[in-house]
Amino acid sequence: MVKQQDAVFRQAYPAPPYWVVRFDVAHPPDPGTFVLADLGGPLREVLFPATIDADGFTAMLPPRHPATRLLPGTMVNILGPLGQGFRLNGATRLLLVAEVVSLPPLLPLLEAAPSVALVIESPTRAQLPPPDRFPPTVELTLVTRDGSAGYLGPLESQDPAPANLERVMPRLVELIAWAECACFACSNDRYPALAAIVRAARIQPAPAFAQALVRVPMPCGVGACEVCRTNTRTGEKHACTDGPVFDMMSL
Repeated sequence: MVKQQDAVFRQAYPAPPYWVVRFDVAHPPDPGTFVLADLGGPLREVLFPATIDADGFTAMLPPRHPATRLLPGTMVNILGPLGQGFRLNGATRLLLVAEVVSLPPLLPLLEAAPSVALVIESPTRAQLPPPDRFPPTVELTLVTRDGSAGYLGPLESQDPAPANLERVMPRLVELIAWAECACFACSNDRYPALAAIVRAARIQPAPAFAQALVRVPMPCGVGACEVCRTNTRTGEKHACTDGPVFDMMSL
């Protein structure tokens, strides 16, 4: 049965390139799961947790998101937690890979294993979050599409790099071979190419070694509206109930 809860909005503040919003709620979502919040629009808004504690969670949202305009103390009706989240299965070496716009749902995993490596891809240096926002124990790899910081992207490119730049692909393959579990948050259309990289690095990756967060509209949360249908190797699935975290090799 879907849980219906009242959450209390506490605050919103900028943390470029996101806004951080805080909700107190009795049953916060786990990493990769979500809630549907009634923020006054025609449809409920999907909120993924960026940090989680016993009293609630924060979400990191784009500027001008409806949640950033709430007043402190506002009661918000939410449905959830909903969906299937990340499953680490006791992994001690965890790889996280994300486009910067899709990074927040991976943030609760930064301290979920003794050794964590984080790869962030951004169009340019200006859109990367500052490195000091991450725990010092996290091994951080920065990637930009224009080569303005870190390695040169995109993640899946095997094209020769221009002079004085280094493609990220060899580094990504090295990290995939090192990891016991890899969690991805990228555009859905990139997952087949990223899955091919995983297969090349691991030969026969174990089930759920590589997990991917699928971002699609999920207005109902129970698989009734059919909006979130997602193609997999075993047929269509509902992202809101079968996902939104899937075995990437099945996509």
